[in-house]
Amino acid sequence: MKPEAMDFWRLLFNLVDDFRELAAHRNRNMEIAEFANVTVGQMRVLKAIFAFQEKYPDGVMLKLLAEKVNLTPGAASIIVDTLVRQGVLDRRTSDVDRRAVCIGLSEQGRRIVGCYGDFFTRVTADFLADISREEYETVMKLLTRFNHDIERMKQEDETS
Repeated sequence: MKPEAMDFWRLLFNLVDDFRELAAHRNRNMEIAEFANVTVGQMRVLKAIFAFQEKYPDGVMLKLLAEKVNLTPGAASIIVDTLVRQGVLDRRTSDVDRRAVCIGLSEQGRRIVGCYGDFFTRVTADFLADISREEYETVMKLLTRFNHDIERMKQEDETS
């Protein structure tokens, strides 16, 4: 493996992990004590449910949620159960199919996702304020291209 490739992915992984950990640490001082308990897997589930809110305002079915976060329904169910017990998620009966259960963010879950989003936006805005427009456009172009490559590979895996 090329050293540049290893350096690049390690930097990306460290950046994401450190960003999330810093957000959790900073938000721990707020009135929402659950920030300290939100794992990476739980945050992926919260992010996915947040993304589904517009399309599924009453909540998302467990199977669809599990597919979105690349987990088995059993593994997703364990994460959801934990977040329901913590009051971060709600289980609701589907209006369309009374046998089905939908999962959505509770008020507390919306506050957690909102606080993380606010923190990420604030830190990113502070960083971007110190770089030139040219640097911004270069970084965005490269990250977008890398993201497209990853998305293409995901689609290839899904069809094979």
